[in-house]
Amino acid sequence: MKKDCYIESLLSQIREKRAKEQIRKEISSHIEDQKSNYITDGMTAEDAEEKAVMDMGDPIETGMALDRIHRPKPAWSMLAVIALLCAVGVLLQYAVYAEGLSSRMGSYYLKKQCMYGLAGFFMICIVYLIDYTRIAKYSRYLCSGILLYLFLLESNAASFLNLPFIPHYELIGIFGHWIGIGVLFYLYLPLYGAVLHSYRNCTVQHIWKVILYTFLPIFFAFRLTHLSTRINVFIIIALIFCTAFIKGWLPMKAKKTDQTSYLKYLPHTGRFFHRKGILLILTALLAVAALLFIRMPSYQMYRIQAWLHPGAYKSTIGYTTNLLRKIIRSSQLIGKHTDPTLTIFPNIETDFLLTYVIGTFGILAGATLITLIVLLGIKLLNISIHQKNQLGMIMGLGCSLVFLIQSVEYILVNLTLLPESGLYLPLVSFGGSGMLQTCMLLGIMLSIYRYENVVSEPQPVQTENTCFLQAKP
Repeated sequence: MKKDCYIESLLSQIREKRAKEQIRKEISSHIEDQKSNYITDGMTAEDAEEKAVMDMGDPIETGMALDRIHRPKPAWSMLAVIALLCAVGVLLQYAVYAEGLSSRMGSYYLKKQCMYGLAGFFMICIVYLIDYTRIAKYSRYLCSGILLYLFLLESNAASFLNLPFIPHYELIGIFGHWIGIGVLFYLYLPLYGAVLHSYRNCTVQHIWKVILYTFLPIFFAFRLTHLSTRINVFIIIALIFCTAFIKGWLPMKAKKTDQTSYLKYLPHTGRFFHRKGILLILTALLAVAALLFIRMPSYQMYRIQAWLHPGAYKSTIGYTTNLLRKIIRSSQLIGKHTDPTLTIFPNIETDFLLTYVIGTFGILAGATLITLIVLLGIKLLNISIHQKNQLGMIMGLGCSLVFLIQSVEYILVNLTLLPESGLYLPLVSFGGSGMLQTCMLLGIMLSIYRYENVVSEPQPVQTENTCFLQAKP
């Protein structure tokens, strides 16, 4: 059987169309390699090809085996855990409402949490079924749109242009609902990873675009968000950028006409690095990190002081920290403690829901919830790191880091291991904007997992004036 006939028979067993081209190239490459070996041993080209094809086995059986591999993978276990966490969030809001601890807003929070939980899970399922490479294809346009929107907010251009849907720099009105501005920054992060991936193998003339996509969101985060979001956005962008740099994606190659050799080859990584470039980038990132503290508002400094010395500020800004520590110290392993502190605790249904769990249901219940959330975050991060598709890896890194960092930050604040701050526990605590952001990112993450063995690595297409991403079918 000739090679072409064998491959066509094999591909007839593959149901996923997007995987066929990838399988065609892999099988053809295997046959050609084996054919070359037989020719080296003295066989004619025709006999070598026929022998190489025979070595591949029956095309129908091989095709059926490959079809089982190159199919979308269901993510039932992760969807079940996500549904469980959404249900836990609703039940906790009900518990807070039933005990009357929610400052007469318990009914509102309970209804909204039910609505956000159902809508969010439905959103996850929709995005989960979409091929994430289709989202990555428009990553530059989406990132540019977000940056333009942030520019309008920061420069007050919205009021100048008489845009009624931007009434205040902290909130953005979309389709009649209010969405926190932090959502835009967190949704930007996986798209930013796709942008860096699209610029790999471009020439050095494109580096200024990468710099803009990297530092503009950090600048706007400084101007438009509170300290927690600033730090999170900076850390995740820095990690994504360093990952892309280590993998040699950034446009650091000179044009073919430029014979200047300024790239240093490191054999242990198999990538090209520019030592001066690394030093410059690290210096810029350290400078940005320093600005995070230079521009820290005075009330944030007071919060840090109250966290370090809660006794000295127990009647002022350290009041909440002292209440948190009092609840945790008096909590039992199982069951509710007798201290009435919870009845006067502020924002128990939003910022300190984990503290409520520990104080009401016991330390064991709180530890179980923490373990479930952290294990889900680690699972998502592990899926991202071990992706064969580099585009999926970098986008998944952005999604999983947001989930993991937000979760750990919320847990540490509730355990008084970090200063008090208004935060959101993904999928569990109250927050419409946070639920929207988390479900969008989890949908992308599950799509990456689902299509891991289906989509092939997108190839960069370079022309004289531009460089862009072209995904294979």
